[in-house]
Amino acid sequence: MKRSILLLWVLALLTFSGCGSAIKGLTVYEKDPTLPTLGAVRTLPFATSVGFEWNTIKDTRIRGINVYRKAPDSADPEAREYKRVGIISNRYATHFVDTHVRPDRRYIYKFAPFSFGKESARGTSVSVHTKPTFAAVTFLKAYKVAPDVIKLLWRPHLDSRINSYIIERSVNGGKWTFLAQVEGVLMAEYIDTLVRRGNTYAYRIVAKSYDGIKAKPSQVSRISL
Repeated sequence: MKRSILLLWVLALLTFSGCGSAIKGLTVYEKDPTLPTLGAVRTLPFATSVGFEWNTIKDTRIRGINVYRKAPDSADPEAREYKRVGIISNRYATHFVDTHVRPDRRYIYKFAPFSFGKESARGTSVSVHTKPTFAAVTFLKAYKVAPDVIKLLWRPHLDSRINSYIIERSVNGGKWTFLAQVEGVLMAEYIDTLVRRGNTYAYRIVAKSYDGIKAKPSQVSRISL
């Protein structure tokens, strides 16, 4: 199947394909070396989702496919071990979409066809690297426009898929917290009136796309009142 057709399948399946997060408390399968594997699995990675496609399973013993995933480079030891993230309960299905992945990460998947209480001993392993997220907003500047008013100006993001900006603030070197969300890719200012003299404020902007993907944070702009 052509890559363009796979893309259409991915977009169509995003709302109902596998759950993507670890599935707990389900059947533990015995390994059966006589059960077939999927063979080649084609992939289509995005920043926060990965689409998979394979040929129809011919073996009539097969009832479905278990999907396992691990993130070998993760700092979390549990994430470095295979976890079941999807159950495809029909052997005629040929597509799966994992919507619980992060940008610019390497994942390894294992697809194991199963029968009644048994699954393929080897499975089919596939390594995928998700795409990077959007580039950061390239310019941000904080200005004091009144004794208790700070105005932020930034350069609009060049990617048309961006439709809002998340403004984060740190006070006197403290943790970053959400301040506001500004709608519209061309909107490039915010006025912060929740400030007080004697404090130092740091700001950064996180661009956000229509489908909720966040860009890298912008440079930090600091100002003292």
